Amino acid sequence: MIEKFKSAILAFLVLASLLQSYMLIFSSPRQMPTNQAEYVQTDRIGTQVTTEELIFPEQIVLHTGKQTHMALYPNHLHFKEIMKMLKGRTFDNFRRTGPLQTGLDWEEIRNKQAGVEVRFQRGGVPFSILKSVFQLRGDLPLDTEGVNRIWIYVNRDIEEVRTFFQTDYNNYEARADLNNKNIEQMVGFGELLVTFHMKDDYYLPDQPLEVAKYKIAVNTMPIDQLQKTLFVDPRNMRNYRKNDGSEIYTDGKRGLQVRPDQLWMSYTDPIPVVDSRNDVRENLNAAVQFINQNGGWNGSFMAKSLTQSQLIGRQQFTFRQYYDSFPIISDRSDNFGLIRTVLQNRVVANYERSMMMLDNTNVERSLKTIEGGKTLDDMLNAYSRKNLIVSVTPAYQPVVRDKFMELNPVWAVELRDGTYDILR
Repeated sequence: MIEKFKSAILAFLVLASLLQSYMLIFSSPRQMPTNQAEYVQTDRIGTQVTTEELIFPEQIVLHTGKQTHMALYPNHLHFKEIMKMLKGRTFDNFRRTGPLQTGLDWEEIRNKQAGVEVRFQRGGVPFSILKSVFQLRGDLPLDTEGVNRIWIYVNRDIEEVRTFFQTDYNNYEARADLNNKNIEQMVGFGELLVTFHMKDDYYLPDQPLEVAKYKIAVNTMPIDQLQKTLFVDPRNMRNYRKNDGSEIYTDGKRGLQVRPDQLWMSYTDPIPVVDSRNDVRENLNAAVQFINQNGGWNGSFMAKSLTQSQLIGRQQFTFRQYYDSFPIISDRSDNFGLIRTVLQNRVVANYERSMMMLDNTNVERSLKTIEGGKTLDDMLNAYSRKNLIVSVTPAYQPVVRDKFMELNPVWAVELRDGTYDILR
């Protein structure tokens, strides 16, 4: 009797096990609703932008053909008009005409031919990225070189418009649907502007410039909001304080370090480094999308370091904030106005930025005059590292006072290593 009972129990257990296995294999899991008390919908901290909005020239120089030149900076009315006109034109039939320093006499073209010189950042912008801004058609040169200027001028001998895309090493001539009147119109925008002269490879004003000065309220990114956007499940996160006063937040894999004294954050996702080729355009788009979702922009930024990073392994992009027409350049450790990202095959491995954000609802504006002419030339001649200068630009130096930031107009120099310095 007992043996029969044991056999029945064993048979029941076997059947139950088979039934459970069947349910695990063939049944679908039930969808459980998210507990809204545990997961809070995150709000975006800053504004979103497209990649195209981050690509623009540092300067547009107008050449009258009579040895006079005028410079336009981003956000200037005529700068925007010229960019709108050029974006509406088509550039095609690209062909390499030879090394940069051979062939045409660019000094004569600069001084004796009416034209427009669109000057991009040091290192240039790869053709595949520039294609998102201008209508470039046909077979384009490879991304191993970056376009640092587009030069469009009228050859007066034959009344023909010629267009060149220049890199550090080569000239590429293109066909553009522009005529003499288009060039005349663009050059005419500079009639009432201060004239500039060339020193080395950059342009400086012949007279002092009157530039706006700003006092703007500042906000700080909320740390809890950053945690919700950067970590998949903030419930699994822990934090601790280091000896230097910085706070570390981690979910066991990713880490967020916040330096309260500098209002600077650094996020790290330790993905393994692999020797695989990066696509510059895809990585840049991925970086922009990541920042859109994790902190946002709150202002105008320019994408930098587009061609100086490695194509194999990891790639770094730096985004520098502009206010009005000029970059914000800090000589302090807080690096306000900078966002840095490091990517590998469209995955962000590192993300750093200032946590201070300008509040444009509370702005005071005044005017300040910055140096020009011989005074500015003398300042540059006295600069101890003048042989390392690659560009000179008006800039805003940020100074934080209580809950406000002053943006003071200054002259800044960019050096060969990509760093900036304030002229004093």
